Amino acid sequence: MPPAHAGSQIFYAVASPAQVQLATQKFGGPEKILGAEAARAGDFAHQEDREAFIGARTLLRLLLSYVTYGELSQASAVDISRHCISCNSSDHGKPTTSQHAISSSRTRELVIAAVGPKDLRLGTDIERGTPLSPPGIFPGFDQLTLTSGELKLVHRDKNPDDIRLLAWTAKEALLKADGAGLRRDPSTVRVLSTSVLRAARRNKWASPRHLAGYSLRRLPVPSTHVAALAASKPLPIQELSTEIFKAALS
Repeated sequence: MPPAHAGSQIFYAVASPAQVQLATQKFGGPEKILGAEAARAGDFAHQEDREAFIGARTLLRLLLSYVTYGELSQASAVDISRHCISCNSSDHGKPTTSQHAISSSRTRELVIAAVGPKDLRLGTDIERGTPLSPPGIFPGFDQLTLTSGELKLVHRDKNPDDIRLLAWTAKEALLKADGAGLRRDPSTVRVLSTSVLRAARRNKWASPRHLAGYSLRRLPVPSTHVAALAASKPLPIQELSTEIFKAALS
């Protein structure tokens, strides 16, 4: 059976590309689930990036199948389309499906997927945290990505790079939810405030006025990474990683 309250919650799952590969063995592997979609992985030069691409798209299908049908066997059949408003391509861009709001993100080490009610505007992002990527805060990061108010909050914190990465994941999630993506200058998008940081440290929703109809939440993921969720409603959240992989391996 689908999870209870599937029409009024947000569900997410996080895993490594290798875990996703293992979870799909009895269904023929990721390439079987993705079909022609898997060929897009060939656009990436590095094997780790190809695996992450396959893992993120497959995990999204597994999660959507589980939320919709209560099982994983429909992962290859769920209807996901993509549309890039910049180039009008259907190979990439914001993913959509008829019954749910969906989003996904990836690093080489971890991939994440989120599914919510159809009328929700939803975005998620995951990034390598400071244990893996202290050089990820490149020179000029602050000027390219932060508003002046956010910059003050960063410089005030005892762990400024953690706050920088939180800001970046929150901006990515928000811009995905809004449909703009990085066509919008992230340095003009304010996500941080004292109330947002306070809520993030408790893994709670923050819905301050400056977010203009959106709420943000830091997601609990392995400490090597930082993940955020943006949604037009601060709905209850449930992680289904364990349930998905139990179902896959049973």
